[in-house]
Amino acid sequence: MAEDPSRLNPARPKVLYFIQGNAALYDLVREATPDAYELVTLETGSEEERLAKLADAEVVIVGGHRLSRAHVAAAPRLRLVHHQGVGYHDTCDVDALRERQIALALAPGGTAVGVSEHAVMMMLAVCKRLPFLDAELRRGVWHANDLRAESRQLHGMTVGIVGLGRIGKEVARHLQGFGVTLVYTDILEMPEAIERELKVRRVTFEELLAVSDLVTLHLPLTEQSFHMLNRATIARMKPGAILVNCARGPIVEEAALVEALESGHLAGAGLDTYEIEPPPHPTPFARFHNVVLTPHNAPGTRDAMRMKMDDIFGNVRRFYAREPLLDRVPLG
Repeated sequence: MAEDPSRLNPARPKVLYFIQGNAALYDLVREATPDAYELVTLETGSEEERLAKLADAEVVIVGGHRLSRAHVAAAPRLRLVHHQGVGYHDTCDVDALRERQIALALAPGGTAVGVSEHAVMMMLAVCKRLPFLDAELRRGVWHANDLRAESRQLHGMTVGIVGLGRIGKEVARHLQGFGVTLVYTDILEMPEAIERELKVRRVTFEELLAVSDLVTLHLPLTEQSFHMLNRATIARMKPGAILVNCARGPIVEEAALVEALESGHLAGAGLDTYEIEPPPHPTPFARFHNVVLTPHNAPGTRDAMRMKMDDIFGNVRRFYAREPLLDRVPLG
């Protein structure tokens, strides 16, 4: 029988939620927190507060704010870091965790569905200029026919998926009913059975850029993917193509994207992530009526959060019970 963590630590292990949120978000996380653990949340999100609350945290749940080497050093009792999603490459100092042999695990539950739905929403919203038309109608301007010459539909498009991992696969599944042709590029070649199921064809990155009417990004931020979409590669995209980024902002060189939108080489973009987050105000993308912007909240639904918290605290229980963690990242 697994030992109760509160008996291992009578004061209850402290779980620090390292993500700045509002009361409603914290209540959602708190609802999922078993009584055996004490949930600690941020009030101001300042660096001083983070360092102070790391001092006695045994578990840290990370997300958009990077857990740096200095943070790890400030947490002498830290034993487990759990990512709220899957993109740990740019949100955790893996070397610092490895040196201390601190476990790292992911919570893929909810992420793939949330992000893939958001990506398809962005595709449709950019094609139909949805935010622009909504804003215009709210101020009394009726554009019933004005955008017919530039609005698009997904049907008949070739959609290129860059990164066919969990999220990329879900995007492919969601697009099955839209009458699109799907191509993908990935460092891994998918089994033929997966390619048949998803109706996708593997191509090189260069071919994907050349043939895709819409390119959607679903890969982690690494040294290899940094500025993967830059002036040179954006120039090789099909004229009039659309770019959707629900992955990581620095995968796209934003200055080059702005130039491509200004010149008309690209017909639009849907951005959920940015090189700097939050982006400087006013963002240069705000002036484009063919760009849709959201604040890095693609997986940020109540449904996904509940799935994530169930997965995370299930793993926290396994950790204290000395059972194998699900979705553990091997640190060597």
